[in-house]
Amino acid sequence: MSEVRSEYLYPCHGIHSALPKGRASGQLTICKTHLMFTVNDKTVQLGFAELEISQGGASDRLIFFNHPACADWRFYCSDRSVLKNPYLKQAPHLNSVMAKATRKRQFNWLVLTVVVLLCVLVPVGLLANLGTGSKMIAKQVPVEWEESLGSSSFDQYSLQSELMDEQRGELLLAPLVQPLLEVLPNKRYQYQFYISDDSELNAFALPGGVVVINSGLILAADSPEELLGVLSHEIVHVREQHGIRNLISSAGTYLILSAILGDVSGLMAVVVDSAPLLINQGYSRQFETQADEQGFDMLVTANIDPKGLPLFFNKLLDKEAKMLESIEDEDQRGLIETGLGFLSSHPATKDRIENLEARAASIDAEFIVLDEAFFKLQDAVAEFVVKHEEPESGL
Repeated sequence: MSEVRSEYLYPCHGIHSALPKGRASGQLTICKTHLMFTVNDKTVQLGFAELEISQGGASDRLIFFNHPACADWRFYCSDRSVLKNPYLKQAPHLNSVMAKATRKRQFNWLVLTVVVLLCVLVPVGLLANLGTGSKMIAKQVPVEWEESLGSSSFDQYSLQSELMDEQRGELLLAPLVQPLLEVLPNKRYQYQFYISDDSELNAFALPGGVVVINSGLILAADSPEELLGVLSHEIVHVREQHGIRNLISSAGTYLILSAILGDVSGLMAVVVDSAPLLINQGYSRQFETQADEQGFDMLVTANIDPKGLPLFFNKLLDKEAKMLESIEDEDQRGLIETGLGFLSSHPATKDRIENLEARAASIDAEFIVLDEAFFKLQDAVAEFVVKHEEPESGL
């Protein structure tokens, strides 16, 4: 139990017209029966009766004392321990005021603590859950910016690639992809499909709706369902803004928080500078699983057999295993793995494939037949590849 002294001393300030500049510092003495303020050479003694105590100043840090007997004076103390003074607590009308002041101070500290924690935890939370955070920010990106970013990336890619005539490619792909596009829940993007003369078994999507399909992937597929399984997967990457969200997640906490508050300019500068990274980028397991599941649902809604996607994944894995089993050199293994482009950027793990196979096995329905359009596409792509492989004749 703490000892009760005969008097308690606190630093204080007095406000009065007779003081230099209207105020001066001094000392507050609290005794058992009264308070005494000594400011400069003036001393004011006040009884507990009719004494008023209140809070003020920034964050209510100051304790003010007023008394009708000295209405022209006002005193305040910055030492908040005065609220715990045992003599003041003994005065019934002051005890409740001081308890209220203490509770208010505690509440203010609680609010401050919560604000500080939010300032720390929000960035940490964003970093720990970038998938959710990036999705919220990506929705603020205008479609025109996404289209411009995708177009810029595609232009860089096309400078070093041989592409099938755009009009011919669209004509061949239209009957195959149209069922998928018709079931999309919104028309945010105008999808554009291109065929590239590239033997890698790969396809990739860019923000804004650009999808590039390698000739190697088209020729390796044995059915339209396999090709459309891959394309549904790529369409989901576009629709869910996975490319943009990847760039947002790598932009840094400050830019992410700025974007959440509505300022996307700094974030967009980073995104535009990162355009080359969008081609053949890797996706997180979360994004790949989402592309699997939503792509599967899209196929079913479009009345296309969903078995094509896991079938093609298995085909790629088998081909990779056969190519790698006889190669001991690690560098050569790396080149082979890169050559299977879709697997290098879309790693098809066994559990993902098994999940797709299990879902497909539970579906019993009649699906549309697209064989004619698919084999017509394959013939045209094979002709396109041979044409570019033929050496130019000299004069």
